[in-house]
Amino acid sequence: MAEQTLLESGRRINFLKKLQSICGVLPLGIFFCFHMVANYTFTWSVPAYDAFSHFLETMPYKDLLEITVIFAPLVAHALIGIYIVATGSCNVGSYRYMRNWRYLFQRITGVIAFAFLLWHVIGLKWGVSLLPDGGSTFELVRSVVADPWALAAFVLGVYSCLYHFVNGLWTFCITWGITITPRSQQITSWICFALFVVGAVFVAQMIVCLI
Repeated sequence: MAEQTLLESGRRINFLKKLQSICGVLPLGIFFCFHMVANYTFTWSVPAYDAFSHFLETMPYKDLLEITVIFAPLVAHALIGIYIVATGSCNVGSYRYMRNWRYLFQRITGVIAFAFLLWHVIGLKWGVSLLPDGGSTFELVRSVVADPWALAAFVLGVYSCLYHFVNGLWTFCITWGITITPRSQQITSWICFALFVVGAVFVAQMIVCLI
């Protein structure tokens, strides 16, 4: 009976991990990449960025898309993550293994990213709603990060999102059996690290343009 219970628990956790990884990579991960690329446009053309932001704000079925593509997967991803952490073990007592560190940072950045997204989305939607016709979204964001504490929170939040996404790609490949051997996992680890470095450079460039 005990073995059967453990087996069922293992299957449930495995299913939840796959569901969480799907929510994190497909809707949320794709949206994150799209959002970062769209935001990067202000490094070469603020009018183009403002025009694209206006298009997103006025596009048909925007609220429905936000709920189904962003908020629902985000809540599911977060709740499953909390459940897995509450029923699992971080196993970082000895700090001997890199995976333990990655597991720990994934959970920490997940909490930071979730809080940042709530602050960013709610604050930005409220701010955009107050903009006059023809108002600049770029100038709105710039005014927010003009405060040093807000800038620090912004930098921490964006880099936490970046790490959480990139490391999540690595665990996604393991969870779904794409990378089974240690060799394949090491290769994807280096690929994800390279993606993080490239993303970090792009983020740094955007932050410099904002300030």
